Amino acid sequence: MHQLCLQETKVTALSQHLFQSVFGTAYDKFVDLPAIGTGGGGVLIAWKSDVCQTLSSRVDTFSVSVQLAKQEGRNWWFTGVYGPQTDAEKVAFLQELRDVRALCSGPWIMAGDFNLIYQAEDKNNTNLDRAMMGRFRRFLDEVEVKEIPLLRRKYTWSNERSSPTLVRLDRTFCCVNWEDVFPYAVLQSTVLVVSDHCPLVLGMNVASASKRRFHFESFWTKLPGFFEVVQQNWNAPVNSSCAVKRLFLKLQRLSRDLQRWRQRKVGNVKLQLEIAKEILHRLEIARDSRDLSDREENFRKKLKLHCLGLASFKRTIARLRSRILYLREGGANTSFFPSASTVQKEKEFHC
Repeated sequence: MHQLCLQETKVTALSQHLFQSVFGTAYDKFVDLPAIGTGGGGVLIAWKSDVCQTLSSRVDTFSVSVQLAKQEGRNWWFTGVYGPQTDAEKVAFLQELRDVRALCSGPWIMAGDFNLIYQAEDKNNTNLDRAMMGRFRRFLDEVEVKEIPLLRRKYTWSNERSSPTLVRLDRTFCCVNWEDVFPYAVLQSTVLVVSDHCPLVLGMNVASASKRRFHFESFWTKLPGFFEVVQQNWNAPVNSSCAVKRLFLKLQRLSRDLQRWRQRKVGNVKLQLEIAKEILHRLEIARDSRDLSDREENFRKKLKLHCLGLASFKRTIARLRSRILYLREGGANTSFFPSASTVQKEKEFHC
């Protein structure tokens, strides 16, 4: 994912140090709307400067906008929003977006938590503010945008109660000339783990995945059984009279055995997390149209905790890899297996 937009950051002053402590090396540039007090609010747009070139930005009361340059020369605007709660502020919010559109000419897309709906089917009960729904519909007509359909999900927010209120608060709208630039854009959702909002993933271009290579992970040394595997492997005899060849064969064999040990002990953390998220995602989709059974609801809650644990483990791995890369680039790192493996920082996906 090349660009990230977060709403309700609750951060009143985002320093470069705090930003890097959260995102590490995944993203290196950002612009943000600070939260007011500790009650919530705040919008952040972050991006990777090596793949996204920004030409300008603006911060308003409820939104943050950045202008991005496309390689083909077609510049476009992205606006991240966090809609307010009160009716008076919602009116001001919609007017702000009208002003933003007037100033941000050309291809334009806006996304985020609007805290508004424009049709009755966006909520799973009949407690509707139809006057505000009408205001939102008129605004969409005035700025001439269309909604990018969300695949496979009906609602994006839940109050997480036993009989939950489900609402479609998070949306993505674009103008016609933005769609001309990205005609194959696809909007998908991912699972709710920490937030009560459903994260959205907008895919605009297809990227080819590079082949993954084995590399030594520094956290392996902290796992039970690691040193026993190394000792048993290293003490096994090697049939060669050449000392250099014996060393090479031992390193090669140890690399191979550690791969098998890693699969048994750790497995593919990313794959485990994706499988858990997919099951959790399907349960949430089912909850859009029916009440979950007690067993399903308990399983959903356990899966959320499991996802949190796996995500924490994944972040730990990413941070350790980042530190290894930093040492290598600083000239202070000696490769653990110079003839058998390459330390390579894990790459992140995102929009």
